[in-house]
Amino acid sequence: MKMIRSSKFWFWSVLIMIHLAFFGLAIQKKNFATKDSLEYLWQSQNLKSVGSWYAGDLTQEINPALYNQRPPAYGAFLSLLNVDIALNNIYLLLFIQLGISLLTIFISVQFVKLFLGGEWNRLWLLIPLVFFPSQFVYCNMVMSEILLQLFVLLSIYFIARLIKYSQMKDLWWSQWSVAIAMAIKPVMWLFPFVAMVSFLIHFFNKKVKLIALITFVIPFTTIALFMGYSHAKTGIWEFSSIQRKLMINYNSYAILKDVFNEEEAVKTISEFQNSIDTLPFTEKFHRIDDFNKEVLFNHPMSAIKAELSGMFRFFVGHPRWDLEAFSFGDSNVIKAFRPDSRLMSISYYAYLLACSLIGFVILLAFVKFIFSRHISYSLRGCVASIVIYFAIVTGPSASTRFRLPVFPVLMAIFCVVAHEISIKRKSAATYVE
Repeated sequence: MKMIRSSKFWFWSVLIMIHLAFFGLAIQKKNFATKDSLEYLWQSQNLKSVGSWYAGDLTQEINPALYNQRPPAYGAFLSLLNVDIALNNIYLLLFIQLGISLLTIFISVQFVKLFLGGEWNRLWLLIPLVFFPSQFVYCNMVMSEILLQLFVLLSIYFIARLIKYSQMKDLWWSQWSVAIAMAIKPVMWLFPFVAMVSFLIHFFNKKVKLIALITFVIPFTTIALFMGYSHAKTGIWEFSSIQRKLMINYNSYAILKDVFNEEEAVKTISEFQNSIDTLPFTEKFHRIDDFNKEVLFNHPMSAIKAELSGMFRFFVGHPRWDLEAFSFGDSNVIKAFRPDSRLMSISYYAYLLACSLIGFVILLAFVKFIFSRHISYSLRGCVASIVIYFAIVTGPSASTRFRLPVFPVLMAIFCVVAHEISIKRKSAATYVE
């Protein structure tokens, strides 16, 4: 018992110190914004001044895609804190995001308790955290990841509580969490369909209360409202225009690169985009949809290869992009990271390698968790579904940043599996003695 209390103290002490260290570095380096951040900042300013979701400068030529490219929740969060394009109150934002990160990790601890029940060593959680610096980097940037992470975790945590305790209020809280997550980042908008199918499969041979199905009105109404807004502003029924942008710049690019080469992929996409540049907005984006479908259906094996490669990077990708963006600004303009000394360079790349190795270990723990027979299949299913969903939808564009929303879930799973393995080894050692 004394050891458990000690692990709690050291876990939270180390965790808070790491958060504060990154907060201090952020204040020193002042690399708070990326290209994506500017869209959130403009949206915050526009919400505050004219009540518009538009994620760009309204005094410049209007780009219709920016009306729905960024859902409004994070922009509203910035506007509430009076953080806009001038970066007012930026330190307040970073400090609040630090608090949200700590809150999310606290909920992760409660998540582990759902599985383990009794006492367990909190220090297991430090292993994935120390080798996932993206958690601390995005606390200190104007990006929606940390806020999204909180509500993604809450959505799955409440479902896990529902399965374990059968309290209907947890389902309501989960659906509201999903709806808020969708309003933060569009990557979540397809998840209610996955959840609905999973729910119906799970309860196929059970008596389903009507009120349980009614709760799905919350996320599906959110989808309908966002699509209606998009159609009113752009003439296109869609949740967000960013999906089309990602499809052509990442998915179609990755497929064409595999079929031909990088130079040919860039040339093909550039020539196509130039050919539609002067078309009306709705026609232009229907043409992009047709282009993406043509690339996908003409090269299905390359598409599968690109998707599987992206899913693997989703789990084991190193955090170089995140660290360099944090250290030097938008990493799109960084060609290479060259530390001042050879020792620093070796240490840096060794750390990146260790991050990937730990990511692979966490992936193995995730697979073991899925096939753990002593945990109910419904509980395993609800937890695994959100992780697999994110791995699939991020596809060829996957990077460490896209793992952030489900990192607390993966961290909790790693802790559960590590604890169980350590208990088995202790039992085996005791038996041998």
